[in-house]
Formats: sequence, structure tokens, C-alpha cells
Amino acid sequence: MAERVSIRGVFRRLFEDSVGAMGRRSPFGRLMQRAVVDPELRQKLVRTPKVALAEAGVVLPDELAVEVLENTDKVIHLVLPPLIDAHSQGGQPS
Repeated sequence: MAERVSIRGVFRRLFEDSVGAMGRRSPFGRLMQRAVVDPELRQKLVRTPKVALAEAGVVLPDELAVEVLENTDKVIHLVLPPLIDAHSQGGQPS
């Protein structure tokens, strides 16, 4: 019989693994580690992401928009990567 897998558990492990892999080597990694335990920082990231990122040492171009979505125990956001134009990449989609 197939083992049941909780999608919530899968995403939690994925996030924990990615935050752990970022470690404390980068400003972004340190910010994400703090955001896991600091409710005020989380809200600042949601309300004013570029300000919170800049204060942590992550500076982004003015023309780049940033949206921060907060996962909860009841809502999980799936983020899709940008579309890749296979023709401009010199290949076909797989």
C-alpha cells in the first residue's frame, strides 16, 4: 500500500532544507532564518519587502517588484518560476 504524504509536511521540509542550505553565509539566508522566528520581521517583509531586504543588506534594482506571501498552516503558496522561451534558449522544452 502506498504511503500517504502530507503536502504541508513536504513544503515544510522543503523550506527548512532551503533555509538550512542558505545558512548564515548570505544576507538573504540570515534574513530568512530570522523571519522564521520573528513575527515583526515577517510582517515588515510582507508590508514593505524592499525596505526589509535593504535593511538586511539585500539591495534590489528599483525596477524590480517584490511580493512576499506568507505560508501558514492553512494556506501554502506555490511559486512558479518564470516561463522559459525554449526557442530563445536554443532548445525544445522537455
